[in-house]
Amino acid sequence: MSIKATRGLFITGTDTGVGKTVVTAALAAWCRGQGLDVGVMKPVATGDPGRSRDARLLIDAAGAQDPLELVNPVCYRDPLAPYAAAVRAKRPVDWAGIRRAYRQLAARHDVMLVEGIGGLLVPLSRRRTVADLVKMLELPVLVVARLRLGTLNHTLLTVRQARREGLKVLGVVLNSAEGPATSRDGRLAEQTNPAVLRDCLSVPVLGILPHRAALSNGRLDSRALAAWAGRRLEPAFLRSFH
Repeated sequence: MSIKATRGLFITGTDTGVGKTVVTAALAAWCRGQGLDVGVMKPVATGDPGRSRDARLLIDAAGAQDPLELVNPVCYRDPLAPYAAAVRAKRPVDWAGIRRAYRQLAARHDVMLVEGIGGLLVPLSRRRTVADLVKMLELPVLVVARLRLGTLNHTLLTVRQARREGLKVLGVVLNSAEGPATSRDGRLAEQTNPAVLRDCLSVPVLGILPHRAALSNGRLDSRALAAWAGRRLEPAFLRSFH
């Protein structure tokens, strides 16, 4: 599947804190380095009083000039799951506003990279989840998973649920969000998890990414991120952006 032909890609995770923003920023920087006109979006964010810090990082990585309110149309102050934050704010997620913002951005760019919040079943309202957001935007999915112990169950569950929801999953990227394990058992899990997932998943493992401390500390080097993605992700996957 050509990502460009589908207008873009939705990046979800097996959990919060798995490094979706890092991976999305790296893909945006790589596309930018290839001369592609790439747009980015963080439709829903929490934990920021204004607009999402993650959205600002994505804009920087893509070199985009889009208004922040389009890139991040829904943002809540409380650092909670979106539905909980929306209830506390007495302001439900604006689905129509997200759709309008996405359409405006997609009309400006060749490729769109959309970062989700949490995992696919994170509630955005009483009855709708992140998976429903993916369906509304009609994008294929990339799953970002941890490299550490525990990732097997989380990754297999996420891919299985995506399939049940009727989503097209392109593959999984394993990201060392917390840095390399320090214990023997932890290192052993990190060494063996990729092979087990390749054997058990119904979709490919598209790359294994080592820790990117520079971005996690709030600093962004677009060239380094682009090189990181280019070295660590499957060439066939990257070619699908063209």
